[in-house]
Amino acid sequence: MRNSILFFILILLYFTLTFLDKNFISTSSKIFDFLSKDYPSEMVQNYMESQKKWWWVSYATIPLLIGIKILLVTFCLNFIKLFDLPGLEKVKFSDIITLVLIAEFVFIIAGFYKFVNFYWIDTDYTLENLQTYYPISLLNIKEYISAEKWLAYPLQLVNLFELFYWGILAWGIWELSEQKISFKKSFGLTTITYGIGLLFWVGVVSFFILNAQY
Repeated sequence: MRNSILFFILILLYFTLTFLDKNFISTSSKIFDFLSKDYPSEMVQNYMESQKKWWWVSYATIPLLIGIKILLVTFCLNFIKLFDLPGLEKVKFSDIITLVLIAEFVFIIAGFYKFVNFYWIDTDYTLENLQTYYPISLLNIKEYISAEKWLAYPLQLVNLFELFYWGILAWGIWELSEQKISFKKSFGLTTITYGIGLLFWVGVVSFFILNAQY
């Protein structure tokens, strides 16, 4: 029941972020200006019409995508029980799901941070600026590091919110062990479970982006 409530609240907040983005940040005019530079106006108009017709798809896919993400992270963290450490032998899969759901709220904060930045602070932006921005990450200084497109996703993940996410996961493991292991060790467990899973995912995404370039 607790996990269902947390998931429901998360989805509502992601719906809110999507609504704010579509209506105040990624507006039709911004999309039109961005696409009209490379495509004929008729093609752009057709695209805009299809976006209006299928507006609900972006909302409908949110529960599915977030649900898959939660389960994948939980699956990775569940391997902590293999290390036979004190306090972790009785940890349930549902307990880890609760932890991952709580940690996911960090990215909700990141989403609102991005909205505030473009709605009130950096108001003179383009759609390209939106695509190459993630709050407090190396992606924002990508041009000083590398212009390679495949590096965008890895650089996006190197951010302060991701660090907070890791910290909450480590804190949760420490709490689930009833503080029988040190926080340092729980952070290490996060690294060799979730961290390895994330590294594999980044490798797959970067591989597909790299191949799409050629």
